[in-house]
Amino acid sequence: MPAIKGHNKKERLSFFVNAELSNKVNSISKQIKQPVSEIARKAIQNYIELIEKEKIEKELEDGYKANYDYYRKAQEEWENADKE
Repeated sequence: MPAIKGHNKKERLSFFVNAELSNKVNSISKQIKQPVSEIARKAIQNYIELIEKEKIEKELEDGYKANYDYYRKAQEEWENADKE
C-alpha cells in the first residue's frame, strides 16, 4: 500500500463512531496487536485509494464513450482496407 507522500508532520483527526463500530475496531486492534489509530490510518488510506481508482475508471469510461463514434468509424475503415 503506497503511503501518502508529504511531510512527516502528523495532524490529529477526531471523530465519533457508534458503539458497535468501536467494539469491532477495538477487538480487531487486540487481535492483530496494532493500535486503533493505525487501523484507522490504513482504512482511510485504502478508502482514498479506492475513490481515486474509481475516479480514474470513470474518466476513462467517459473518454471511451466520448470517442465511440471515432473508434467505430476507424474500425470500419480498417475492415474495408482488408477487403481491397
